[in-house]
Amino acid sequence: MKKVKKRVGVILLILAVLGAYVLSMPMNSASAAGVPFNAKYPYGYSSLAENQEEANAMLKAEWQDWKSKRITSNGAGGYKRVQRDASTNYDTVSEGLGYGLLLSVCFDEQALFDDLYRYVKSHFNGNGLMHWHIDANNNVTTHDGGNGAATDADEDIALALIYADKLWGSSGSINYSQEARTLINNLYNHCVENGSYVLKPGDMWGGSSVTNPSYFAPAWYKVYAKYTGDNRWNQVADKCYQIVEEVKKYNGGTGLVPDWCTAGGTPASGQGYDYKYDATRYGWRTAIDYSWFGDTRAKANCDAMTKFFSRDGVKGIGDGYTIQGSKFSNNHNASFVGPVAAASMTGYDLNFAKELYKETVAVKDEEQYGYYGNCLRMLTLLYITGNFPNPLEDLSAPSPTPTPTQIKNSPTPTTGHVLYGDVNNDGRVNSSDLTALKRYLLRINDNINKEAADLNRDGTHSSTDLTILKRYILKIIPYLPY
Repeated sequence: MKKVKKRVGVILLILAVLGAYVLSMPMNSASAAGVPFNAKYPYGYSSLAENQEEANAMLKAEWQDWKSKRITSNGAGGYKRVQRDASTNYDTVSEGLGYGLLLSVCFDEQALFDDLYRYVKSHFNGNGLMHWHIDANNNVTTHDGGNGAATDADEDIALALIYADKLWGSSGSINYSQEARTLINNLYNHCVENGSYVLKPGDMWGGSSVTNPSYFAPAWYKVYAKYTGDNRWNQVADKCYQIVEEVKKYNGGTGLVPDWCTAGGTPASGQGYDYKYDATRYGWRTAIDYSWFGDTRAKANCDAMTKFFSRDGVKGIGDGYTIQGSKFSNNHNASFVGPVAAASMTGYDLNFAKELYKETVAVKDEEQYGYYGNCLRMLTLLYITGNFPNPLEDLSAPSPTPTPTQIKNSPTPTTGHVLYGDVNNDGRVNSSDLTALKRYLLRINDNINKEAADLNRDGTHSSTDLTILKRYILKIIPYLPY
């Protein structure tokens, strides 16, 4: 009898341990296979590929090729780093670590991700942000202020950490969640201009007098706000759009933004004002805000850009334009083709978008100068094949392979989707909806449009939705959902 009791006790102990292990696993661990995510973005196109299985196989092959050229342990202090190419003596810039971390988490390579992130942390400056320039021998450069941070890099690193937390959990050797929250806080404190919400290009310079539109990543900031509860990031996103609205006064409707500008959209002293190798990234970063959050400002800006480039067709995309649209350089390369394909995801022209996808697959830069363009190519290919999901909402188990392209011939900006805020279903958003939502929350009335009432898209209805609706009606916030 004692032996039976002892065995039962052992079995119960084992079950308890297993139960604790299961509960400690991330809720969405079924998605830990990474690519293919086969995500269905809630807005715009989901994938531009004609054959999704072939696209996913292509992505995996390209990832292996990218790693073979970009990842090295040489000069990495015992870790791994992303190296540039021969044209820069195989040095490292923080931007490349942002790209490498986003790619490695999306392809479910946790060991590589951890090695890259430990390299990042070995190069944190006093503000808790990464040195922007390190040579091939692991020395921070001095001739160009390499000890300062580049905002675009750290914001990508922060997003990658959120992905890592959601895919792998944070109970291992790196607490991704805590690292993400700390980095996001450091970014806000040192890379957002105090009092204006203008994104600075680095932690030691810039602001209203000089900013870089290609660093604007409004979808990232909305994820930060939701992940950390710091809603100031939503105001940073709004300020990015306000600056581009100022640029529109000077670009003649082309949708093109300059490499650098002031917060008033005018040329910044000593900086370039053309659409070149910085500005090319704007379409990629901005289109994702429409795909993930349905921000119509993103759609308007990317549709204008897509319309402009459709003028000369995919083969006519060059590598230098005035923001008014005069082309002054005809090099046709991956740095420019991929981001235009990303911009097309907001739904301006389906046929042109498909052509852009094929061209992005076809155009790959020569290795001598291959770092930048081929990094952008990998990131845009992820996105335009439905493999760059919102880390806070779409990291569910991979869905079955979708039917070819997953594209509707009539892309939906706002019409055709739920009208957020129209709680009482009368086709308008006004104080009557506020009353209806309040009565629903008080359990007086259950007859509402529940999808339209979920204004922060968290799957629940609460006083937060009521506050958002009130702020929208008072024109304090510009769009819904928020």
